[in-house]
Amino acid sequence: MARPKATPQQRKLVRRSIQSAAANLYRAEGIAAISARAVATKAGVSVGTIYSYFGDLAGLMQSLWTGRVAEQETAFRTLAAQHAAPLERLKALLTAYLEFGIDQNDLYRGTLMFVRPTALGIPEKQALSDFAFPTLLREAIEQGQAADVIVSGDPAVLTQMLWSGVHGALALPINLDRLNLKTATEMTAPVVEALTRMVQI
Repeated sequence: MARPKATPQQRKLVRRSIQSAAANLYRAEGIAAISARAVATKAGVSVGTIYSYFGDLAGLMQSLWTGRVAEQETAFRTLAAQHAAPLERLKALLTAYLEFGIDQNDLYRGTLMFVRPTALGIPEKQALSDFAFPTLLREAIEQGQAADVIVSGDPAVLTQMLWSGVHGALALPINLDRLNLKTATEMTAPVVEALTRMVQI
């Protein structure tokens, strides 16, 4: 006799159970602890169930952050809309990015400091235009160049340079915590000021 098909509510509960197991493993032991078998054991499901619900481990891990990332993307867009002047918008975005990394440290580490184990394979490349922060940065740069307030140059390169600057300010004190470095909070104002000066005419 065939097993009855799971209801949408039952599927939602299974999905949440798998996500909760993965999140707990990640918090307790880091990304190295994440394997289909470990998550399945903790969630009380089969390995096949994980692949059935999420496609692969990368899909499972990304699902842990999707909703919160969407909220942050909306916050970046709302902020950008409040600043008509390109340089002011640039400074506001860079500051907001640093504050996001400080205030939502677990989300930042999980999504933007994720070191992919080789077992997870190489993901398909996504366009930067799919994401709010780099898109908004680039738009501010292009508008600033058109208004002669931002240096000339490839907007894609300038975008990555600015993003690297704020990301480094967040990542460096975490990755090199054995060194006596200033915190990301202490570095927010000077980093934003320095990065803005680098691109300002």
